[in-house]
Amino acid sequence: MKILPYKRIKVTEGLYIMLSQHFYYTEFGVRDFEERRYTGNRYVNTGEPGTGFIEREVESHGYHEFVRSYTNRQKPSYLRMLLGKEPSYEKELAKARKALAEAHEPMRRQILEAYVNSLGIAQMEEQLERVVVGIKRKIGNKSNKFLVSVLSHYKSRIKKLEADMRSVEIHVKVLCTEEQYEAYKEVVDAFSKVTENRRVWQYNEDAKLKYEQVYLDMGIFDFIRSENYLPVLRDTRGRTFYILPTFVIVAKSNVDFECVPLKDLTIVGQELSIEEPVEVISQRLGDVSSMLRIPAYDATWYFNHVRSLVRLVAAINELKRRL
Repeated sequence: MKILPYKRIKVTEGLYIMLSQHFYYTEFGVRDFEERRYTGNRYVNTGEPGTGFIEREVESHGYHEFVRSYTNRQKPSYLRMLLGKEPSYEKELAKARKALAEAHEPMRRQILEAYVNSLGIAQMEEQLERVVVGIKRKIGNKSNKFLVSVLSHYKSRIKKLEADMRSVEIHVKVLCTEEQYEAYKEVVDAFSKVTENRRVWQYNEDAKLKYEQVYLDMGIFDFIRSENYLPVLRDTRGRTFYILPTFVIVAKSNVDFECVPLKDLTIVGQELSIEEPVEVISQRLGDVSSMLRIPAYDATWYFNHVRSLVRLVAAINELKRRL
């Protein structure tokens, strides 16, 4: 159990630093060093290592509050550390190994096996990152060649781990044929346009006003590597749908999920006409004009745009045709 926020450790001969005991959030395994440094919007971790989304640039107060609900938890908190509520690779590895031992479906096993291996490497990287932060704090505003050389050594070790990470992660491209991957890229591009809709709702019987706003993003699940990230559909029941080339992950957590073959999953898009009985919806949502539905999971999303949704459904149907 962690009691103190820092502990003194020996880094090398003649050099001691104060190492933070707080979990260090990182984009390791999500984006490579060069991409983290020079390109891309902020990666937002959603709780467990290896799962999160890429923040979009939108003028939406609700979306910004949604993002802050996660980023605020990433700020070091002594109480959260003391109560064991910060992420922990030890706890996550234990959960992943338990889930792997109980998994029978092949794709689920493959993801969990890769996740366990990825967590082991990411754990080493996270420890090195905290050492780097400690050395930087030691350097401060002073110029010290010895400390800079030690810092460069640890950064080099982190960079080497990136190659190890790529070798154990699942890469989306290997899950399908080249033809299927080309169709999948169209799905990803079409979905990215759908995420630009500022207003997306879901019906929730337990909600005070019945309809709750949800947000769609491009993201990552369990360190699955994709050059364009994965389409992420969230619902109000705590489920997240990740669309991949040949299957959809329906996840309640990093280790509690199922893999559903895309070809067996019905995904329906529909324009809502004024003749349809949508009076209650219109009173609450105003300019809602289309919907996306996955009947098998009783999940329906309502949108205030039509064209981007029509394109997405057409792209999904074309991908399914190639499976």
